Amino acid sequence: SDINLVRSHSLSIAKAKALVQKAADGRATEYDVKSEWHGNTLRFHRSGVDGQMVVTESEIELNITLGLLMERFQGKIVDRIKHDLDKLLAEEG
Repeated sequence: SDINLVRSHSLSIAKAKALVQKAADGRATEYDVKSEWHGNTLRFHRSGVDGQMVVTESEIELNITLGLLMERFQGKIVDRIKHDLDKLLAEEG
């Protein structure tokens, strides 16, 4: 099961990366997610979840692959991520 989400932004890459890190930190403890930067891509994983957030000059692109046991939570995960990203982008805007 895949989740793909794109949000436009008008921030510098540094500010967009800081926003993505803030979003990741907000969920890291709750979901036991480990993450690490590779250039402008934040890769994250935990049991049953692998994903990345790619920061470009105009977009933040989220891609997540869910394992079988996590598929039933897809709707909740998508709603939470949309809410967090939209809230953080609104605060920066």
